[in-house]
Amino acid sequence: MACLSDETLIATNENSLGAIEAAQARDHLLLCPACRRAAAAFRLLDSVLAEPVLHEPPPRLVPQVMGRLFPALPRLTSIAAAVAASAVLLITWIYIYFDFSSSSLVQALRLTADGTSGWLAGVVKGITSVYDGALAAQKAGAALLRMLLPAPLGTAVLAAAVALAALLGFTLLRPRLRRAEKAAGSGSGPERP
Repeated sequence: MACLSDETLIATNENSLGAIEAAQARDHLLLCPACRRAAAAFRLLDSVLAEPVLHEPPPRLVPQVMGRLFPALPRLTSIAAAVAASAVLLITWIYIYFDFSSSSLVQALRLTADGTSGWLAGVVKGITSVYDGALAAQKAGAALLRMLLPAPLGTAVLAAAVALAALLGFTLLRPRLRRAEKAAGSGSGPERP
């Protein structure tokens, strides 16, 4: 009779063979010392795997593994930069949406004059004050750049920053403005003079 396969030896240790196969394997193990050694090795392996010995990892390994599992949290400066960028984009969007530089501001204030939407006047005034503050900060930043950088370089840096902000604002907000214009043109919004 041929020696038992590894799968048969494992099934014998797990008692998952049928009655006839189990009897044949048991009879073979009585006669074959090589299969007895292999079966004993599988039983030893089962006992070792059932109760593994746990070792404490070296101290330098824990931070490396944790760093790979959980990437570094954002630093305070990156969080502040994200909040500032979000605020600038929000204020820019609101300013472009309401178009404060033309008569939209006057129209918004007229809407609030009847008292039905008094909260809008506060919002418009708040946005206007934030925009005025942003303009003052931009002027102060431009003055600081002129002071710190040579005139041609300071102008180039300021122009590039303004162009980038305008391009970003135009790219992100143009589809929404088109939808708003279409909605206003279709009669769903207030008429424009």
